[in-house]
Amino acid sequence: MNQTFTLGIDVGGTNIKYARVFADGTLDQKQKVDTPDTLESFLDQLDRIYKQFDPEMVEAVAISLPGKVDSKKGIVYFGGSVKYLHDFDFHKHFRETYGKRCTIINDGKAAALCELWLGNLQGIKDGLVITLGTGVGGGIIIDGKLHQGNTFQAGELSFITQEPFNPDREKIIGYQLSAVNFIGKCGDMLQLEKPYDGERVFEEICRKDNPTLNAMFSAYIKRLLNLIVNLQAILNMEKVLIGGGISERPIVLDELKRQYGELRKVSPIFGQVFEELVFDTCTFKNNSNILGAVYASMHEDV
Repeated sequence: MNQTFTLGIDVGGTNIKYARVFADGTLDQKQKVDTPDTLESFLDQLDRIYKQFDPEMVEAVAISLPGKVDSKKGIVYFGGSVKYLHDFDFHKHFRETYGKRCTIINDGKAAALCELWLGNLQGIKDGLVITLGTGVGGGIIIDGKLHQGNTFQAGELSFITQEPFNPDREKIIGYQLSAVNFIGKCGDMLQLEKPYDGERVFEEICRKDNPTLNAMFSAYIKRLLNLIVNLQAILNMEKVLIGGGISERPIVLDELKRQYGELRKVSPIFGQVFEELVFDTCTFKNNSNILGAVYASMHEDV
């Protein structure tokens, strides 16, 4: 394609993914590199990524990041799994180094914007994306727009807790619903050589012949459902999407729907007072953060 594009970049704790993205959402030349350990190495990596493309064709740069992301100032705070990004000014860096406009956005919010633009939240007025990974990310759509919050932290679901005065990380949702922790615990119980082998863990879950594993999986989905119905009481959303690698396992959505159906049968509140929620998975999987960041770049009022 001989046309201008936005350079979309998704920064994660392990990898940096990047691609050309065109105005219609077409994505190509996607590549992946390791996430460096220091800010200096990170900036060198960004430079190598940028210089792979014709600068005359790059309209702007759009970046999805972990942590508290101030989209207006272009600064990251408490960079999640990439802690050295704390206080880094992306707007200034790209303007002064390359003469390009740069947009940054939190990764969970990017996933929600992608679904609002091209995926399973199209046409939805009030919706929610929950991403299950190392922690629990989220993106809240209210009146058809992303809700960022007063300090850009709306949707940071990992920090929900019933014991705010207890600093134990096991008391927060980010630990209790960590897909990584869940798979590791299942792998240990199954005595796998590699406890975090998600493929093997879900093969065993799908067999449904291990009562202990069945109970662990059911309890995990019940905690997820508990989070969702509490958020429904606050947000009154109509649709919830589940993202993250674990969402690619059909049994996850199936079990969530099954338990929600049971809840509506036995609970007068969630069976009668609240309208029935629609559940689905995120459409674009590993491309969602890149696409959502580009959407934010194209609609700076998000």
